[in-house]
Amino acid sequence: MAIEQRKHPRMPGNNRAAVVAIGPASPLVMCAVTDISDGGAGLTFVHIGGIPDRFTLEIKGDANIRTCKVVWRTEPHRLGVAFDA
Repeated sequence: MAIEQRKHPRMPGNNRAAVVAIGPASPLVMCAVTDISDGGAGLTFVHIGGIPDRFTLEIKGDANIRTCKVVWRTEPHRLGVAFDA
């Protein structure tokens, strides 16, 4: 069994809808939150092509808008992000 090495334990994201804002002139991109912690989240997209290394994430039902940095990518649908402090 693998030993958990994350700083913040992840909780299920219950596939909550989220919106990624790539830039002021770019269209919003929909995704689902698969897991989340105080430090980051796992996200699922229709396709991760074109998602930059930094973006803003707004999760439905959550008042916080988070600036994110991509820390891993699994083509073609998943990526993990760390929230900027």
